[in-house]
Amino acid sequence: MGEAFPWKQHILHCLESTQYMSLSTADSELGTWVNPVYFAWDKAFNLYFVSMPHSRHMTNMRTDPRVSIAIYSTAQDTLGDVEGIQLHGKAEFVTEEHEVELAYNIYYARVYPETRKGIDSVAADYRGDSAEWVFVKIIPEEIFYFNTEFFGHERQLVPVDQLSV
Repeated sequence: MGEAFPWKQHILHCLESTQYMSLSTADSELGTWVNPVYFAWDKAFNLYFVSMPHSRHMTNMRTDPRVSIAIYSTAQDTLGDVEGIQLHGKAEFVTEEHEVELAYNIYYARVYPETRKGIDSVAADYRGDSAEWVFVKIIPEEIFYFNTEFFGHERQLVPVDQLSV
């Protein structure tokens, strides 16, 4: 399929199909750790989530920023066609004021898309050493897409240059 395949359309469809991603981190003592988190993304397909700084996955990422992620809708019928995304990348803690504001707006626009009802915070609450919750940005290094309708049971390396089209 290569260049003729509408990658961006299918990646967006998959991202929009669920609120959760499974985040995998690791440390040298306890090994791997998987954690589900709500997520959002920007136009460059960087992923954002918010978590408590002392949680195990956050502690792991401070030591080793490499992460793996799986995104797929659990509502899919496993007897039919299924699609999903697997990727690996680097985690960056969002600390700069303008970046926190950007992450906050991207994340909460997705979690509360219309009214932002339920948000009892402002972006500044997610910044600094005393923040109860902080944002993380995942910068994908490789994205793989699986869709049994088009590719059978083989995942495909996504040509990321075609996602900006």
